[in-house]
Amino acid sequence: MKIYTKIILDKNNNLIEQEYFNYSGSISHCGIHYTYGANRNAKKMEKQARREKKLADRRAKRAAKGGIKETKKDNSMHDITKTITLEDLTDPEKK
Repeated sequence: MKIYTKIILDKNNNLIEQEYFNYSGSISHCGIHYTYGANRNAKKMEKQARREKKLADRRAKRAAKGGIKETKKDNSMHDITKTITLEDLTDPEKK
């Protein structure tokens, strides 16, 4: 069996040059075989890891830029037995 290492054709598909060697043995050992299916899961995991890292970086950048926003309302009620005065409504020191 001929194993071609170099083939040069002109624009009319005429053979200009060829390099080959004779091989006798199993076909599975005669050349380079890429198995895309065997590496598919590994590539998928790498892609998912890159995506998660990118998302984590975005979240960290956003948290550093704007700070952590906590929207917590003060639900303390005014004592209903006490009369509401202007000081109760306008005093910033009072909680």
